[in-house]
Amino acid sequence: MKKKEIEQAVAKCWPKSRARLLGDKDFLHFMRYFPAGIGDKVKRYFNQVATGNENFFMVPDREDKHKAICSRCGKHIVLAKLSHKDRTTCPKCGADGEVVHGWRRARTQAKYYFTYFERALYDKEAIIARSFAVYRYICADTGEIVDDYVPREYYLMRRHEVSHWSRSGDAFGYEWWDKRRSLYSRNYIMELSGYIVWNGLDRLIPLLTDSWLKYSQLDAYLRLTTHFGGGAFKYIEFYQKHPQLEYVMKMGLGNIVAEGLGTRSSFRNLFNWRGKTPKELLRVPIGKNDVLALSALATDIDTLNLALYLKKNSRFSLEDLAQKRKELEQLSHFDTCEMFDTLKGYGVCSEETLKYILRQQQKKKRYYSIRGVLIDWIDYLQDCGKIGLNLEDTAVLKPHDLQQAHQNIITQLKIKADEELDKQMAKLKEERKQYNFTAGGFIARVAESSSELIVEGKILHHCVGTYADRHAKGKCTIILIRKQEEPNVPFYTMELTPAKQIAQVRGDHNCGMTQAVTITVA
Repeated sequence: MKKKEIEQAVAKCWPKSRARLLGDKDFLHFMRYFPAGIGDKVKRYFNQVATGNENFFMVPDREDKHKAICSRCGKHIVLAKLSHKDRTTCPKCGADGEVVHGWRRARTQAKYYFTYFERALYDKEAIIARSFAVYRYICADTGEIVDDYVPREYYLMRRHEVSHWSRSGDAFGYEWWDKRRSLYSRNYIMELSGYIVWNGLDRLIPLLTDSWLKYSQLDAYLRLTTHFGGGAFKYIEFYQKHPQLEYVMKMGLGNIVAEGLGTRSSFRNLFNWRGKTPKELLRVPIGKNDVLALSALATDIDTLNLALYLKKNSRFSLEDLAQKRKELEQLSHFDTCEMFDTLKGYGVCSEETLKYILRQQQKKKRYYSIRGVLIDWIDYLQDCGKIGLNLEDTAVLKPHDLQQAHQNIITQLKIKADEELDKQMAKLKEERKQYNFTAGGFIARVAESSSELIVEGKILHHCVGTYADRHAKGKCTIILIRKQEEPNVPFYTMELTPAKQIAQVRGDHNCGMTQAVTITVA
């Protein structure tokens, strides 16, 4: 846009807002890359593509129900005799849509939201995008269609700059513009608000060839993500900051990128984004034979993170770890690597840790999950320290039967109810009400006292009594699970992390969950 065109674009803003925008160099620089107004190409794209399958065939004449007008191509067509609201296809343009009898519904309104990608002005390598809300008014009795286009979002994507401005308005006709901190798609929100959404990716992908994104692997990423298209903006913004994302995708880690850009902040710390080689990116040596193994281990961020940790801290190769992929998936969690570090403090290397917990899980497969063995081992060692056992003794450090050794230690601990801890638990009672629930034939409630935890541990023969201090201080939340027909009889005990994630669920003698319990707490 030129200066006069920018002035016209902000003409409806509040006077102070308009003056601020016209004096903002960043805004003026941003807007110069966009065309003025809404061109015929945009309107044609909306009418022929963005409406998707939500079109209408208007039948204005009650006496001749075969004659209709297609809302997509605007041509007069002949249909088979169809009832009001039936769906059919236009014989002229192939559009799918709904039949509307003008005498039954004279006026029809539809809301659409679509994104239009195109080349930027003044920069051949840059891509711009505009998102429009379109309010379509259909007069079925006359065959007339009126479209009201409202530009909502503006995106500029250049090699050295990505920017996003939103355009909003109020009921009085005034508008304002806000600069967003990141590229953000409103597709999902608009769909929830009843709009028919078109993400526009069919226009974006052809534009990549001659743009600064031609090596970005964005097209490969889009094949892994949802139809809303919001992931495209997240990917572009991250790629502009970290071009090494291209190498991550080429190593077969696309699903890790999709998971990381979706919800996981830990993704940003998973790689060394200053690295220029696979070895520098992953912080571990990578050979030619490791690429396939790496791809096999990339089932999720936690599993890959654990595999890279073990590669770095043990003699296992990635090929060795790929053969243990299923076990690593069960073991992986956001804090698993920290647990391995904790065991290092007791003098157990990562390689020995993995071998030991796998061996223990095989012995007690009926009762143990692999991660459960790891948690129990750390609890056991901490309890050994409380009663002064020599942890330099291998028989104490790595008992032949961990479960039995853990039970023996629990019986030796003199756990007493603590009134001070009970007071701390009482302060958190209101906040923790959200965790109480009844479902699937079970009752679940948060433990309210240290004595309650002691009784729970004694009856179920596990160490939850030692968790009283952590539960009282909010370092974890202990939930007691009961059968509805036996509300006072301990059945299972669940631990939640401060991040509201399930750390473990244990029954009698630390047994794993039954299928019914698994379904209930999932």
